[in-house]
Amino acid sequence: MIHAPQRLRRVLHAIVATVMLSSATFANAPLMAADSEAPALENLSLATLSQHLSDQAPACMRFEQRRWMADLDFELPSEGYFHRQPDRLVWQTLSPVQDRVVLGSDNPKLPPGLKALLPILNGLLAGDWESLEQHFQASLSGSLRAWKIGLIARNSAVAEQLEGIEASGGDTMTRLNVIFTNGDRLALELTPEDCAILTAEAPTP
Repeated sequence: MIHAPQRLRRVLHAIVATVMLSSATFANAPLMAADSEAPALENLSLATLSQHLSDQAPACMRFEQRRWMADLDFELPSEGYFHRQPDRLVWQTLSPVQDRVVLGSDNPKLPPGLKALLPILNGLLAGDWESLEQHFQASLSGSLRAWKIGLIARNSAVAEQLEGIEASGGDTMTRLNVIFTNGDRLALELTPEDCAILTAEAPTP
């Protein structure tokens, strides 16, 4: 069991880094049952879904995250929210500890790998497939109301660390699953939220 706040903070930073730097490989766990009332669109294309998500893209979302760390034989749940901005993403963890990470090119303390995470997350959340397809091969199924996409890394260096990424949702992305080659697993559940409400809940610096 982990008790040290410093250890938890390190783990949380690692989680954020992986979600973004790895935003390249979520896969292999059924994230969402197909909507029986939504007709399956066999010809659903990335371009169609991209436009759909772009029209609906939320600026703020709550997240519930579960990270299984194989080397520690330990699962760490966390909750919080993030706020997407044009050139950055603010990732605020509220529990089990409070932690705030600003992912943006104007943050000199961020390593290059984390800076690369911003366009990847934006691609998944806002349907910017053009940036994603430069690094991943996509496999899409379902309908606009219940879609699922799997991403496999084109880059061999990324593939050595990530087995795959899977995302699913409807008007917005609601779930992400990631499986890493070292045995770690990560699951995110996302819910759109009014940014004003989240700002009011934000911890005082």
